[in-house]
Amino acid sequence: MCDFRLPKPVDLILCEFDALNHVSRKQDLARVAHAVSQALRPGGYFYFDVNNRLAFEVVWPGAWFTEMPTVALVMHGGYDRARDRGVSDVDWFLREGKLWRRHREHIEQVAWTATEMRRTLRAAGFDRIRAFDAVPFFTGDSKIRPGCRTFYLARKSAP
Repeated sequence: MCDFRLPKPVDLILCEFDALNHVSRKQDLARVAHAVSQALRPGGYFYFDVNNRLAFEVVWPGAWFTEMPTVALVMHGGYDRARDRGVSDVDWFLREGKLWRRHREHIEQVAWTATEMRRTLRAAGFDRIRAFDAVPFFTGDSKIRPGCRTFYLARKSAP
């Protein structure tokens, strides 16, 4: 994600489902923003969302469970303050015939501040940067609380 090229410039790049939180090193956010800027036409838009530190502090800690006919999911999460990351251990149980197969993964997400986002986007050539709290877009989802998730819309500078 840090370095990519498209065959020709585009008008819009989407980066959804908190993918930028998975950029593992803080210094790599600038590389991502630069690659996105290079891939956009002047006046093009970059739309993305991020989980914020508040989500890692108040929503991620504890355990979550969800079950559907062919999958069950258990997540145990928390916030690693020293490394400024949300962490989660995930156990997936997938139905295979009459049996369930267990899969495990460890997820870490980097916390980005609004200041880091804006500074990085401006340095990459974006001039209009708008931020929206995610709460109005997720009615009925108790895990989405004010200040926990942000949607951004950034415009690449036009000549």
